[in-house]
Amino acid sequence: MIDVELDMGVVWSNSDFGQSEVEKAVDAAVRFAAIAELADPVVPISVSIKLSDNAEVHALNREWRDKDKPTNVLSFPMLDDEELDALLNGTYNAPEIMLGDIILAHETCAAEAKEKNVPIAHHATHLVIHGMLHLLGHDHIEDDEAELMEALEVKALASMGLHNPYKDEIDH
Repeated sequence: MIDVELDMGVVWSNSDFGQSEVEKAVDAAVRFAAIAELADPVVPISVSIKLSDNAEVHALNREWRDKDKPTNVLSFPMLDDEELDALLNGTYNAPEIMLGDIILAHETCAAEAKEKNVPIAHHATHLVIHGMLHLLGHDHIEDDEAELMEALEVKALASMGLHNPYKDEIDH
């Protein structure tokens, strides 16, 4: 099990999304990414998740991605490709592992949830799964990578009883 270090901003305090929901999302992402080494790790593995606001995410997005706007979720992997491969092969040698940081922007998440007509907790769960898959080496730059990542997200969400967030986009 991955240790989840959660920093919950005030704007999230009235939502139905907290430690338990974040941990379930992290666990689902790991299970459906099919990384057995993370299901029962030999060393402590952690991830840092911050539930924040648009202002902070906007500043981070501008600083790290040169995009001058807020976004729903940002992921900051701590392991490079070589370290991640070593972790997945069971050859990564460290006393503990920090996979990285994930940060969600409340206002953007809330607006997207309203637009999709889903509870913010369901949308935030999807975004945590999405962020975790980024930390585990997945991306959506190329079409085939995007399809794989979306399929993993859909399976993880379904395992939690949540709908396919891409279904409406495909139907239109």
